[in-house]
Amino acid sequence: MPRSSSTGRVLNRVDLQGGKRNNAYVFRDGQRGGKWCLYFLNRETNQRHRFVLKHSNGSFPDPTADGVDDALELAQEKYIDLRTRTERGEVVNVLTIAEMIQRFLDREEKRISSRPHEGITEARFRLIRNQCKHFLDYCRRSGGPGSSKQVHLLRRTALDAYQHWREENNSALDKAGRKLPRPTTLNGEFSTIRRMFKEIALTQGYITREQLPEIPTAKVPKDQSFRRSALTSQEWVQLEKAARLYWTQGNSRYDDQGKPLGFHPLKRGPNKGKDSKRPITRNNLYGVNQAKGTRQSDRARQQKDHRMMLYLAMRMSMESGIRIGSLRQMRWSHIAENRTLSVEERKIWCLVEVPAENTKTGRWYELSAPIAVHLERLRSITKPKKKSDLLFCNQRTGKALSSRIWRDGLLEMLVESGLATWSAEDSNNCRKAEVHTGKTLTWYSFRHTWITLALERGVPIATVCNNCDTSIQYIQEHYFHYDAKRATEALSTGRKRLKGALGNDWMRDPYIDDN
Repeated sequence: MPRSSSTGRVLNRVDLQGGKRNNAYVFRDGQRGGKWCLYFLNRETNQRHRFVLKHSNGSFPDPTADGVDDALELAQEKYIDLRTRTERGEVVNVLTIAEMIQRFLDREEKRISSRPHEGITEARFRLIRNQCKHFLDYCRRSGGPGSSKQVHLLRRTALDAYQHWREENNSALDKAGRKLPRPTTLNGEFSTIRRMFKEIALTQGYITREQLPEIPTAKVPKDQSFRRSALTSQEWVQLEKAARLYWTQGNSRYDDQGKPLGFHPLKRGPNKGKDSKRPITRNNLYGVNQAKGTRQSDRARQQKDHRMMLYLAMRMSMESGIRIGSLRQMRWSHIAENRTLSVEERKIWCLVEVPAENTKTGRWYELSAPIAVHLERLRSITKPKKKSDLLFCNQRTGKALSSRIWRDGLLEMLVESGLATWSAEDSNNCRKAEVHTGKTLTWYSFRHTWITLALERGVPIATVCNNCDTSIQYIQEHYFHYDAKRATEALSTGRKRLKGALGNDWMRDPYIDDN
């Protein structure tokens, strides 16, 4: 007979048969309108659980003492299921795929921080959120497990078709005609999915290590040129000359439609009327290059200063190999003289300190670069008031140059140099250009170019690595290609000083006349 109580939460308690050891019983909950519930204590984890009992059709047992038999039947089925889970090492409560994704995103969002190397940035969180969305769409696809699938019931091979599904649902190609998404993108998504299962489902006890799904790996081709697009020597000369002579001066050799304006005709000599070598230009910064005495636009003058600043940033990146993120955060206090050099050499070379909070690797390092002239030119433009000022700051607001100014400025230089043309999708709100060679040229390309040219000049690989804060392994995999035919001169270095040790005389027997 059920033990009744006129007051309290537990009404009409009845212990389950075989459940006394685990303190399992049914009762009517006085705080839930007298509904029959199951109380279960998991002695493995010492956790208490209460479940409202109901039929598969959603109906509840009679919320009076007369419904005890119906409640005991439902409770016995539930108790057997709970005991089975605890014996397998699973938690009593289950976790669905959608719930796991939401918990993971909630935790990642709390990690967003503006302090360097203490959490993640908002951009990183957006990337993680998009990766989770792709995984959720994969689960919801036709024939997929579904978002309501419990993680402990997910097949270990459930992700085998993920790469094929992502490629089939994306018909886009990159500028080089390669299929998207790239293998590196897929591996990033696999890494996030692996973290999600380990840090949520496994750590919180919803699955065991044996139940972790097998996370595949997308094979990355050896040719990763899309990550290392560098400029050739000819392309660099073409870009630098066009940016210095035309773009920084507010002029362009192309009309509004991107067509070349041509060259001025010769007015004298036997070739009169033919094209000269002097190009026709137009003013594309109105209010700067006007006649003397006319009113000039402050906004256009600031834009011209910004163009010169970006040109100098390009030169500094090209001649130092510094990462663009570190360059954008550089302050005047990070610049120092190299007192080991002569006075004349100090006018060319200087030392640049890159703090740990400004680096991708989180390591402090110092580099030497011939950028002293560019820094003096930049100082005359920005006129810094204190050493803590940024090198590249907006001349109107005093804040750091926006990402849009950096991106649009590089695209305009590429178009002006003839290395790219404006895309059909280009607009003032979102500038887009297509590079003729199909390369993906960004601000990072100047770093890649510096590394490539430094190795070609014969700079020791260890010096290159330390000056640009990267590893020898990365340089060997992506930049340096050993050629034994061209290595003779380098391998001969110092051999004359070691003639006795490296010669063949030690092989001769002094007691035998070899002659």
